[in-house]
Amino acid sequence: MIKFITFIFVSCFCVSALAFDQKPREPFQPLKDLFKQADKNKDGEISYVEHEDFIAMQANKGRERFAELDSDGNNSVSKKEARDFAIEKLKKMQKKRENMMDERIRKLEGWDGKKRERLEELRRMNKEK
Repeated sequence: MIKFITFIFVSCFCVSALAFDQKPREPFQPLKDLFKQADKNKDGEISYVEHEDFIAMQANKGRERFAELDSDGNNSVSKKEARDFAIEKLKKMQKKRENMMDERIRKLEGWDGKKRERLEELRRMNKEK
């Protein structure tokens, strides 16, 4: 069960990171981002205390995520709860991507209602596949 929950966490994180990443990132950027988060005093080094604080913060985030997954509040996460959570997360991400695309299209020259209808038609066809 723990492996499954871990898989869901990692999957959600990876999907969200890939879905919203618009520009190429350098290979070690995620590590650099984590380092910046952990280096509270911005001295370029992570002390043992900073490390422990960072670990505690990550543990708290994990507990919050578990609480989100445990929709019925029984202190365990079923496969159905994990699946429903993942589906809901993916739906939200899809809606956000659609809104971003709509905004980009609206900014194009010559935007009109016919183009909007065509966009909706393409979306319907895409969902049917």
